[in-house]
Amino acid sequence: MGNQLVALAPSQIFPVEHYLTGTCELELQFEKSMGSTRFMKVAKVRVDEGPAVVKVFVRHDPSLPLEQHYDRIEYIKKHLANAVNCLPFQKVLMMEKSCLIVRQYVKHSLYDRVSTRPFLTLIEKKWITFQILCALHQCHKQHICHGDIKLENILITSWNWVLLSDFASFKPTHLPEDNPADYSYFFDTSRRRTCYIAPERFVRTSSGESIQPKDGPLVGDGQYCGGQLLPEMDIFSAGCALLELWTEGTAPFEFSQLLAYRRGEEDLVLRHLDGIEDGRLRELIRSMLSLEPRERLSAELYLDQERGHLFPEYFYSFLQSYLQMFSTVPVVPPDEKVVRLHADIAQIVQICRTGECTKDAEVTTKQQSDQKQQQQQQQQGEEERRSQDNDGLVLITSVVTSCIRGLSFCQSKLLSLEILLVLAQHTSSETILDRILPYILHLAQDAAPRVRVAALNTLTACLRLVRHLPRTDANVFPEYILPAIAPLATDSSTFVRMTYASNIAQLAETAVGFLEQSQQQCASENVQPPHYETELSALHEMLHQTVLALLTDSQSAVKQTLMESGITKLCVFFGRQKANDVILSHMITFLNDKEDRALRGAFFDCIVGVAAYVGWHCSPMLTPLLQQGLTDPEEFVIAKAIHATTLLIELGLIQKQGINEFISECACYLAHPNLWIRHEIVELIATSVRVLSALDVQCKVRPSIAAHLQYPLIGIESPELVLDALHPPVPRPIYDAVLRSPDIAVLMEVLRDRRAARTKDPAVQEQQQQQQQQQLQQDRSVTAAVPTIPDAEVPVVIRQLLRRLSTEGLTERIESQLLAMSAHLLKLHRSKLAETRLPAPTGRIVLDYLPDVMDEVPLGGPGVAIGAGAILGATEATGGGGGEGEEEEQLASWEQGRREEGV
Repeated sequence: MGNQLVALAPSQIFPVEHYLTGTCELELQFEKSMGSTRFMKVAKVRVDEGPAVVKVFVRHDPSLPLEQHYDRIEYIKKHLANAVNCLPFQKVLMMEKSCLIVRQYVKHSLYDRVSTRPFLTLIEKKWITFQILCALHQCHKQHICHGDIKLENILITSWNWVLLSDFASFKPTHLPEDNPADYSYFFDTSRRRTCYIAPERFVRTSSGESIQPKDGPLVGDGQYCGGQLLPEMDIFSAGCALLELWTEGTAPFEFSQLLAYRRGEEDLVLRHLDGIEDGRLRELIRSMLSLEPRERLSAELYLDQERGHLFPEYFYSFLQSYLQMFSTVPVVPPDEKVVRLHADIAQIVQICRTGECTKDAEVTTKQQSDQKQQQQQQQQGEEERRSQDNDGLVLITSVVTSCIRGLSFCQSKLLSLEILLVLAQHTSSETILDRILPYILHLAQDAAPRVRVAALNTLTACLRLVRHLPRTDANVFPEYILPAIAPLATDSSTFVRMTYASNIAQLAETAVGFLEQSQQQCASENVQPPHYETELSALHEMLHQTVLALLTDSQSAVKQTLMESGITKLCVFFGRQKANDVILSHMITFLNDKEDRALRGAFFDCIVGVAAYVGWHCSPMLTPLLQQGLTDPEEFVIAKAIHATTLLIELGLIQKQGINEFISECACYLAHPNLWIRHEIVELIATSVRVLSALDVQCKVRPSIAAHLQYPLIGIESPELVLDALHPPVPRPIYDAVLRSPDIAVLMEVLRDRRAARTKDPAVQEQQQQQQQQQLQQDRSVTAAVPTIPDAEVPVVIRQLLRRLSTEGLTERIESQLLAMSAHLLKLHRSKLAETRLPAPTGRIVLDYLPDVMDEVPLGGPGVAIGAGAILGATEATGGGGGEGEEEEQLASWEQGRREEGV
């Protein structure tokens, strides 16, 4: 019959889409042709349910009886409906000029997958082998044989689920051994000349003609014409397919070679089998390829025989049934798959690991006594355990990654990243780089900022788990990872940029680790490695732009995160020169941000590590920055600046002269009301004492702190002793009132005059005290306990301030403490004043914070507060007197001054 069909030459040849028009039962939308032979034309079409494959048999002879084949296809469809590893034809359309058979479309066949990256691992090949045997068992149990098993007819999904398709019930069972026409016409559809037909299906004919009768049907019913298909025939074909799978796509037989094998020439098969390392697998395939059909076992027996040996136990007890629910109808959406996998991932990891625990014990018992060799063997055993025993998780990884591109919900994408991280912790380095990394980078480009953030964190964590870098992935960072995530440094979401800033130091460190691994591998394998400095410079150049973008980001939170998340690691990565030119030079500008106190505090937290790496030559640059931190408006920043100074002194990065300057400048903070600042100052003094010589301590340190101690100390290197000996600090209400005063400069002058008055000649002091007593009877502006200068020289507003401070407990000692801090107080006052003048986020202008714009005029008091200059002028003009005439005169003076300013 094969010759009869070959002889039927059509008068006109039409493309496959010509035969898809006019189908009433099914609307077929042609997409592309998938191949065409003399026997059938194949096309990919789209139906209501999705993509499908249609095979078209052109009826050149309308008299050909096709009804029995229609019935056979329907029988196979019905009885394999529950066979999860079989994909029979779903629809048969009989038309006048053609016959169409339709099945579901699956993108890849096993033939395609063998040569597609990432290449199949050993455990994946075992899983595929297991499923092929399961598919044979499922169809043979229903007394259905395939008839044309080959890699092209074994379909595989993106998550390695095997489907046996294109059941060849309409192809001949037996073929002539001396005439390849029928073989070429029916079975060599791929034109590869591979032949996986069982040897017993070839028969000897006297004339070399087709064994089918010329007046018979298309190929005859295999049961009545030419013999019946038997399970042993499918077993042989499956053995050929498995041999090609396990020998990296090397076809075991061509047509002529199979005929030679049928005659008893087994050398070719033995050579192929010798390429398989696993003895049980080699014996399994040898049994399936036996020339004698009775020596071939059934698929069910092969599965039972290899349970717990070639195939892990969890294939039978867990994996097949668990993954089966994702392959059956109704189809589970990707989001639901991920939710289910996330809920079960802990149990899945446990199940996939428990089956091979004995191997770990065997490995550990063979460790050598030498400690160094023992550690190396433990590391090798751990890597071997992760790469072989636990690689069953590769199968779960494929299921997860196959869902990622189809996820619709943000939460599902976040769950998928969590699953990938768990899997990465228990799988091999190759799996992380080849199977997990591409999908993390895909999610790093997601539209949702939360997903991009989670992808960056997962990427960093997974790359840290890579312990062995394959040579093929040596350039994974400069060629793949860094270009993929570079746009995130300028992402529209601040949260994403902050996350990138928090991970970039670790990524840089990992990139250098990968480079060093590749260099070591090349050296161990006697391969000329790429130039190390050239490769490192390429990494520097790529990350330089990213770090620069983060250092100059418009949001201070990004810059703060970059500093707090390993800025020292970045310095080590770039080297001293770039650390000084790029990182340190940009970090200095962070102190100019008066709006973000956290950024300034982070600067002093991180500057020590940067300075320690850059070296002592950055000390002249850091000294003014540290001094600037001593007068920061925020007290916690002052404490951090002092702490940073202490650490730099301890590291020897500040010279002796600088240490003495710092102590003399900030010793006044021993009276600061903030306990943290006092603790940091005491620690600074103790550290300086340990670093400086005894002469410097005696001549420089002790005089600077003597005024703040209640009694002399011998051991000032002890912070606890110094803290106990300190005078009580300035009370917080007094400190805050002085700092808030708009006339703080005048107040400091008054306090200096009061101190000078207290230290004058006794006779002069007695005369001044008499004058003060007389003045005190007229106007009690200050308490009698505090000697003052004549009130004629004290502005009214200052007298009022001193009266308030006296009620808060102002004493001569506190005045001295305030005067010691006068320089810092003036700077702090100016800083706070500049800070309050910054525009509010609401756009409102608060005039209370702008004394240059608005003056205060008390209406009911004896004096008028106008400003420092106006007050002095008014008091000098009036002689310090009070009364209504004085108020009117001061008010007129104030109005005149305002008019002059207006002019």
